[in-house]
Amino acid sequence: MSRRSLWVLSSIILIVVFGVAACQQRQAQQPGATQTGKLPDLGGRTIRVATDATYPPFEVVDKTSNQVIGYDVDLINEICRLVNCKPEVKNAKWEGIFPALQKGDYDAVLSGVTITEEREKTMDFTEAYIEVGQVVLVRADETRINSVDDLADKVVAVQIGTTNDELATKMQKEGKIKQIKRFPSFDLAVRSLLNKDADAVIIDSVAASGYMGTNPDKLKAAGEKFTSEGLGIVVREGDATLQGAFNAALAELKKNGTLDRLYQKWMVEYKPS
Repeated sequence: MSRRSLWVLSSIILIVVFGVAACQQRQAQQPGATQTGKLPDLGGRTIRVATDATYPPFEVVDKTSNQVIGYDVDLINEICRLVNCKPEVKNAKWEGIFPALQKGDYDAVLSGVTITEEREKTMDFTEAYIEVGQVVLVRADETRINSVDDLADKVVAVQIGTTNDELATKMQKEGKIKQIKRFPSFDLAVRSLLNKDADAVIIDSVAASGYMGTNPDKLKAAGEKFTSEGLGIVVREGDATLQGAFNAALAELKKNGTLDRLYQKWMVEYKPS
């Protein structure tokens, strides 16, 4: 074979090699081409998820299907779709939900849980998946309470063991709340408000909107949010596998717009039955 022929053949081989490499590079740059490959794989594992389904629109029992539905339920389904796990959502009472997690009855708690330094001493959280704030929920015909500053002579209802309870306790010690009534669920706290056994409920802003939706024309928020808090998924202390997988999935869901879509579905469009 002549040198000229060898040169031509070498040129053809180089063109083919660079052409293939360029095609592979373009494929890698296509949206979603390698995104899921970078996420952790939980191997189809079943994840037992505890939630207190009295907290619309995050979690509530649907009256028609008797199934737990809500923002948090959709969220864990989306997470497991990305990291290859099977969520098993279990309705649990709030008071015992964290001890049950630590005992091993559940793998995670997803129930509108505020990330706090105190809780982080005994359990691990994901990054925040939504930001909320606390508000004062009152009856629609209430005229005496216009903000959190109007509770010094009022009876306030909360769910026991929540950050709302912690804040109300602090405010009572400062003379900013007269009396606190504590209930095992927000459902009962709101019921006490509607029955006029309490003057107000301190509750997260999104959940307040949920209860206003389930009780049309009966409730309203008095004033604006007066705190800012992040909600996270709880796993047992030291469970870096689940925490890492959930955080990776949350980052992807934020990037691809799924978190925005879930917010629109549950916080804007959702109409409770």
